[in-house]
Amino acid sequence: MLKRNFWWIVVVVFMLAQTAFAEGINLETTYPYSLNHKNIHKTVGSATNPLYINIESYDAPDPQDVDVEIILPEGLFCNDDAAWQKIKTDQGLIIKRSWLLPANYGQNFDLLYLMASEELAEGKHDIVVKVSGKSWQKNNVITFSHELGAKSEDVIDQPTKQLDKSKFNWYIQSITLPVDNLGNKDDRIQNGTIYIKDTALESFRNRMTGDGATNWAAVFNHPAAHILLEMRNPQQDTRILKFRAELIDKATGRPAVGLCTASQSDSETEHGWGGQAGSEDASTAMISLDGKKNQTFILPLYIDYFRAVEGEYNLRVTVSGNGQEKIQEVPITIAKKRSMGLFAVAFSFICFILVCLTVGKLKKCIFNIGAKGAITIALFAAVAFGSIVVPTTLFGDLLHVFLGPFSGLVTGVLNGVLLYLLVMSLLVIYRKPGIVALMFLLKWMLAGLMFGRFTPLGILTYMVYIVVLESVLYISGFYRKKDLTPGYVFMVAILIGVADAFITMINLEQMMFFYRLYYADWYIGLYMLINGLLYSSIGSWLGYKVGIKLQQVMGE
Repeated sequence: MLKRNFWWIVVVVFMLAQTAFAEGINLETTYPYSLNHKNIHKTVGSATNPLYINIESYDAPDPQDVDVEIILPEGLFCNDDAAWQKIKTDQGLIIKRSWLLPANYGQNFDLLYLMASEELAEGKHDIVVKVSGKSWQKNNVITFSHELGAKSEDVIDQPTKQLDKSKFNWYIQSITLPVDNLGNKDDRIQNGTIYIKDTALESFRNRMTGDGATNWAAVFNHPAAHILLEMRNPQQDTRILKFRAELIDKATGRPAVGLCTASQSDSETEHGWGGQAGSEDASTAMISLDGKKNQTFILPLYIDYFRAVEGEYNLRVTVSGNGQEKIQEVPITIAKKRSMGLFAVAFSFICFILVCLTVGKLKKCIFNIGAKGAITIALFAAVAFGSIVVPTTLFGDLLHVFLGPFSGLVTGVLNGVLLYLLVMSLLVIYRKPGIVALMFLLKWMLAGLMFGRFTPLGILTYMVYIVVLESVLYISGFYRKKDLTPGYVFMVAILIGVADAFITMINLEQMMFFYRLYYADWYIGLYMLINGLLYSSIGSWLGYKVGIKLQQVMGE
């Protein structure tokens, strides 16, 4: 009796062990499968769609062989795959393969591309997936609906891209670059041009903008640009595809260094790359066709800043998947803006040094104009801050939403017309060297106190204003002129406009250098003409008229 009970206990323990192992299997199946959304559950026409199968094993004491069997409905066929065995039956196609599940934890997965034929009836169908071990079995039933669909009119109109039922009919429609991370084209940047950082001065740039030491992982893991890839999918396939972008030397036709693929950084490389991710001279990604006839993808391009060389290249874009490959090349320019940026920074530092050397003259200017003049300058600086800095700071971003890169032409009315109206009217009242410097310094201090804008770049910008404007006024004889005639003031107003155009160019180049912003030459020229020459000249002339009135009021 005791012996019989012992054997019953052994059998129960064995059955429980087998059940426990079977429960340690997780089977996941999806059809059609997509990277963006897995649960589509619909096919159209003769489209090709992937079947995703994933088996996870956990708490497994030993490795185990499993058999996978997929039963397809009639009219649904599988693309040739050496790992799978096909068996035709009257009810449909059966495909099989074997997998070895490792001990403890393991994962086995695969994508099978299934194509619907004209025999697949419209309506709902089932795909049965069976996974069986030595003494257990798991079944999944995938239900999907099929629509017959219609032939693509676009393909009929293009005889060179007619549907070929023996292939997967998708192709690259167009490539646009550079775009931002939302796919928007920046009108300030020339088509096909990617401006890259000059990493030789990266630490200097970060410290000047208040960012501290350079974080190389952030630099290399930040895309240099984005590419807008438009795909045409007339057969409405659902596909998982590989994207690859690489530079091609125009002279030799061979791949060139310059692009890379970003990944996690580590303490060994320091450059934002880990393992083999940064060793490939290409930017790669995975994309998913979701059964739409037209689909666009916004994909990042990463630059190896230490190895990239300026010049003209072809950007070769390769999209591939399951034995099919589409390639398209577009011309591209890799450029670094250094010369003007370095000149602008050097000029700003020279201006800073000159102002520091003439601090004694500013002190003398304050004594000459007295307490009343100092109070007047402070009042004008406060008006400039309240009427220019505050609204530009608060509403500048809102204007940028509606006007984009041209919002500066609107805010330039304040920074150009109103600013120089105040400057010139103050100069008419107190015609002394140093008046402009005092007003701009007070305006900078107010902006820094109210908005925390005490940055090295901010003070350099104001130093450029002070030196250039004071120099123009001194050279033109404005301070030595006894009587300000309208003709003479008009000439001075034009000179101030030219000077502000130069200041605008210096400031834009500084922003490009320090903040890695890139502006086309025509954009810089437009701002120099409108914001610099036009607005500043108008403001200076109006300031002369206002200054005469204020001079009369103060005289009375």
